[in-house]
Amino acid sequence: MKATTRAPHGFTIVELLVVIGIIGLLLALLLPAVQSAREAARRTQCRNNLKQVGLAAIGFEVAHQTFPPPQVLPRGGGLVGGGGGDYGHLGSVFVLLLPYLEEGSLYDGYRIDESPGSSNNSRYTSGSLPPYLCPTMQLPRQVPHPCGESLGPGSYLASTRVAYGTPGGLDGAFDNPPGPGRRYRMQPRHVTDGLSNTLLIGETSYGLENYRWVEHTSTKCHSLGGLCWGDYKWAEGYWHFAFGHTGWTRGQQSKYHFNNTTAGFDSRQRTTFRSDHPGGVHFVRLDGSVAFVNEAIERESLFAQITRAAEDLLLSGE
Repeated sequence: MKATTRAPHGFTIVELLVVIGIIGLLLALLLPAVQSAREAARRTQCRNNLKQVGLAAIGFEVAHQTFPPPQVLPRGGGLVGGGGGDYGHLGSVFVLLLPYLEEGSLYDGYRIDESPGSSNNSRYTSGSLPPYLCPTMQLPRQVPHPCGESLGPGSYLASTRVAYGTPGGLDGAFDNPPGPGRRYRMQPRHVTDGLSNTLLIGETSYGLENYRWVEHTSTKCHSLGGLCWGDYKWAEGYWHFAFGHTGWTRGQQSKYHFNNTTAGFDSRQRTTFRSDHPGGVHFVRLDGSVAFVNEAIERESLFAQITRAAEDLLLSGE
């Protein structure tokens, strides 16, 4: 009896091409879903960061009977004006919040009578801190760059005022630094618009792409061939690096630039609220709640959420 033999069977070229095409189609359909899921996770982490920062500010208020000032003040543990140094570079509000974010060891080593980039303080401020860094934010280069930078990047700004160069001072969740010998006071009773209606901290992207330099004025950074850009640091104090605003100037009709990082450079935009999230910017309010403010929000509605005592009507940004 003869054994039957079977001819070997494999894929034809046509079948192989069809399979490859189907796999490619499936990957094309799946990739956006994966990217969307990753961005959703990053947005959740960003919200959680801001939630923790908001709770830290509330904890600060409970401990000191005042919300934190917009930057470290010269006396009284960073809460008392010193004369001539009230707008100095001793560190941002994020330095003062470190003990309330389980970063007490960093704060204990930080000398609040020195700049954040001093030889002592740079040991604590040269890196990024998870509570102050949105996972979606894109860094355009190595930060800090060995060309001379010393401070780590950050993603969040104090919501100090509506307009760039606000006459009369800060009208947001932070007041002007006090005079010599006077203690900073920003208590819940001073926020007449309501804690749940007033933004405390908002996002910013690392830098505007059209803000580039060949030699950076403060760091002498010139080794990147004119491609050096982005300079927001979480520990930096007054004023370019921590006092957030919308970039609007009174009498000007242009809008804020929530997600337009390629807008033509304007010095007002260096500390505006921006983000790398599609569609808007996260903020935490004075009551600790977090909101995603849509980039299509009307200017007046956004301004109403920033001011603390304008007696204006809050319009939802969600």
